[in-house]
Amino acid sequence: MRPSARTRRGLFLFVARAPVPGAAKTRLGATIGMEAAARLYGAFLVDLAARFTPAPGADPGFDFGWAHTPGGLDFARVLVGIGCACPPPSVRFVPQAGAGLAARLENAFRWAAEQGYARTVVAATDSPHLPSAVAARALAALDDHEVAIGRTADGGYYLIGLRGVPDVLSGAPLSTGTEADALVARAAELGLRVAELPPTFDVDTEADLALLRAALAPDGAAAPRTWAALLALDRDRIDHEPGGA
Repeated sequence: MRPSARTRRGLFLFVARAPVPGAAKTRLGATIGMEAAARLYGAFLVDLAARFTPAPGADPGFDFGWAHTPGGLDFARVLVGIGCACPPPSVRFVPQAGAGLAARLENAFRWAAEQGYARTVVAATDSPHLPSAVAARALAALDDHEVAIGRTADGGYYLIGLRGVPDVLSGAPLSTGTEADALVARAAELGLRVAELPPTFDVDTEADLALLRAALAPDGAAAPRTWAALLALDRDRIDHEPGGA
């Protein structure tokens, strides 16, 4: 379905980048290697796509898509190339635009509003364990709140939802470790009501991998490609240890 200006469906977008070594998960790559980090991130995308992409003919009540960078890529082809099922025609693909994350997020929300979406939720792709129910829950929260936020354990947020395009991002700093508090404070300054979604963690550093393993244990069924990538990473470490196989 391609929405018109009269459409009042919600939109759930993942912000994602191509899983290219040296461009994806670079903080993690600084310790485990850029190629390993990019492979792991690619597994995140596969699992999230499998969990959130609507099944053919199914209607979750909102639209789903990807805000991707680099913007010039055929991101549907990127997803298929790393092992995702071919996205159905209903999936939206939005090139990210703007200098810096705040500008790219603002532009994504502005694009969604121009397409006729009254409620838009944007989520990061650093939490491959994220349950699919969070999409409908966040969009429902925007029925009676102007802002929805899902916090991460490191002080940031994995999800932000807006009703309309309030100027809530321009005054909220990013990459400070207090991003979530700053966003909520900015919303309060503007008189906006904020709904809080359940908190979780995201995977930015090697220390976060232990949290991810624990969340997916015992068998990784919730995110099988990520689980397989973690096992491969563990085997590679053993092989490269002194005395390893």
